[in-house]
Amino acid sequence: MPGSLSNLENALESLSLDCEPSKIDLLHEYIELLFQWHEKNNIVSTRDKKYFIQRDMFDSLSILKHLPDGNLLDIGTGGGIPGMLLSFFISNNAILLDRRQNAIRFLEYAKLKLDLNNVRIIKSDFKEMNINDQISSVLIKNFSNKIVSKLNFDEKIEHLINTIRSRLNKNIPIFILTGSTALEANYFSDEMKKRLKSSFSTFKIETPYFETNRYLLEINHA
Repeated sequence: MPGSLSNLENALESLSLDCEPSKIDLLHEYIELLFQWHEKNNIVSTRDKKYFIQRDMFDSLSILKHLPDGNLLDIGTGGGIPGMLLSFFISNNAILLDRRQNAIRFLEYAKLKLDLNNVRIIKSDFKEMNINDQISSVLIKNFSNKIVSKLNFDEKIEHLINTIRSRLNKNIPIFILTGSTALEANYFSDEMKKRLKSSFSTFKIETPYFETNRYLLEINHA
């Protein structure tokens, strides 16, 4: 058994995801395609498949139990993380948005190669996105731009909320997968919460693989 397939099966077991062999094979093929593409196009943050499975994939699939039913929008998806990974486990659509051409080319290739009928790919900057689909959740993991990178955490969150709600429906829950900075949301002022008409909840991602803290920040309209 190839090492990456064994690592994949172990991670899915740790997540308590009982997958039929065909789904495991599909996930494995996606990871193989991703790393083949990465060799020339640099679209993921590591060259280590085991690390990718135990960190990026594990974190991404940990979101499943928090997501509402319906279509999801992954902003700044890159190589499809977390959106394409989640598409294997949802019955609705995963809409993958990125402004970078090399990421879009990979996503289109993977969608075609893997025959993913519930994946839609959009090339757009998030400030200009025009999504006509009914969206039930917005996901952010790898997203950054020149504006966001210079902001403090609270300013970043406010910028993301305002932009997403101006372009989409204000009632859509937003999920941000990040590090321990997510805990800063526990100390947002009542004035900020009132101004943004938002409530904030943080969930620690329990992983058997790493000591580092990873969190999911859930933002709901209030």
